[in-house]
Amino acid sequence: MMMNRILKRLNSPRKALFFIGAFILICALFFTLGSLIYGKIHPTKYINSAGNVLEVRVPYIVNGEIDETVVEIPRGTKVQIEEVEEDQSSFRYEGTLITLDNSYLKDSVEECLVIDNVYPRRLVNLREKKDGTLSEEIVKKGEEVRVVQIDPDDLDTQTGEIAWYKVEKDGKEYWLNGKYVETSEDLATKTWVENITYSTYWDEYYGEGYSKDAFLTQIDYKPTKNHNYENNPMPENCNAVHVSLEYLIKYKDYYLNLSKETGINAYVVELKGDSGYVWYQSEVLNDYLKDPEEALQDSLCSLDELQDLIEEFQDAGYYMIGRIVTFKDVLFASQNTEESITDTSGQLIMHNNEYWPSAYSRKAWMYNVDIAKEIASTGINEIQFDYVRFPDGLVSKSDQLDLKNTYNESKTAALQGFLQYASDELEPYEVYVAADVFAWPLAAQDDQDIGQFFLAMANCVDVICPMPYSDHFSAGALGIYDPSSDPGEVLARYTELAEKELSEIDDPPVYRSWIQGYGDLTPQQIEDQIKAIDETGYSGYMVWYGFGAPDSLDTNKEGYIE
Repeated sequence: MMMNRILKRLNSPRKALFFIGAFILICALFFTLGSLIYGKIHPTKYINSAGNVLEVRVPYIVNGEIDETVVEIPRGTKVQIEEVEEDQSSFRYEGTLITLDNSYLKDSVEECLVIDNVYPRRLVNLREKKDGTLSEEIVKKGEEVRVVQIDPDDLDTQTGEIAWYKVEKDGKEYWLNGKYVETSEDLATKTWVENITYSTYWDEYYGEGYSKDAFLTQIDYKPTKNHNYENNPMPENCNAVHVSLEYLIKYKDYYLNLSKETGINAYVVELKGDSGYVWYQSEVLNDYLKDPEEALQDSLCSLDELQDLIEEFQDAGYYMIGRIVTFKDVLFASQNTEESITDTSGQLIMHNNEYWPSAYSRKAWMYNVDIAKEIASTGINEIQFDYVRFPDGLVSKSDQLDLKNTYNESKTAALQGFLQYASDELEPYEVYVAADVFAWPLAAQDDQDIGQFFLAMANCVDVICPMPYSDHFSAGALGIYDPSSDPGEVLARYTELAEKELSEIDDPPVYRSWIQGYGDLTPQQIEDQIKAIDETGYSGYMVWYGFGAPDSLDTNKEGYIE
């Protein structure tokens, strides 16, 4: 009303426009002045923390007594200050009033990223480009590494994690993965898990203290966050059988309908097999093999056709797992002698009638992970790495061998490093990472000299997959007179042992055991193995029956229960 009266007194449009403009300008000035005053009284700050999160103890009263809760605030979190004092300030975080020393509050995100040095928790290969290939340059556990730059875009303000650090080593700049570093030497070298049990059996062969160094000192046991991809939900009961890609294509209708007669809802499909043959037309091989056609000579489909096949099974309700035989690869070894196990003169060693790449070889790491990434691009649900190990029985001829251990790592440290690298590289594809392990390392509480120390591997994958087949155990093993005659009891006792072992680490992975399908087993013996797993509190299983031919699976089909 007042504005209308004022406008009537203005006898020209020009005066009216002038007045309106002046009015808007005055309002804007008042708003700006008010914002400046509010910002001065209630400034915006950002959380500064030496670690990924700042732990704040907040007292409260319950039943007349003072107690406290711990609130974790990620580095770089934006907060609005409610009250400012000379030494401290108060703000609300997720509804809780927090009072902090002003040293933990900075004016910008960039100020929260002023870190002079970081310290790795394990040996890590540096990279010349962010997300690039692994370089030969390394940093060791607890080593002080000078930070050159941190890109604010590499800060995840939801977790406080810094994805990459640009660092300097020997006068050259590199990139260092932020997942494996701390901001103090004490944190980098601390014992993250107190009660890991291990055998010192291998000290007799490699010297006193070997086992502690191999299974504890060189290993990263900091808890890892288990993946839970919203667009790739993992079934609670993942009941799978192993099948070759050849059979999956040839007998597609049979496998598409197996869930109608059994509890099977998943398939483990071999996509890179024994000897190194790759069963689809991979482009990766061109970068690693001198003669890629040798590994592709029996390929069965293109990558696009593989994707169509996987999608068809997913549409039918199946969870699809791609199995990669990793370090058992004659073709890679024969075409990359310098990356493989040789004698001291450089000649390839035939072990169990096969040549083996060295699991210490970073080129072998990158080869298998690049194949995994290519497979992940099809939308497959999970990548399973098999033969993540060194050949067995090497100790008797260790002085005759060159394992290509460039960085003086334990076998266990090398395998954990590979699996961590694989998990990092596959994370953008939202695909789960699994690793198969022999049964005996867990039972013996060592790595059986093949590198497979159970907890070291379990701490860096989404799914751990032991292979407790009854015919792998000798008489009396696990306290069973004749294990081969009672696969159900083998699974019961082994799964109890695994449950106890996994309780020693925080955030253990999904436990999904292989069960024996081959041999003269009856459907009831198959069912007994599955029930033994269920009764221990785990769920899901994978049936190993070689290539999973329909006539083989049919012999025990009634045993594949939900």
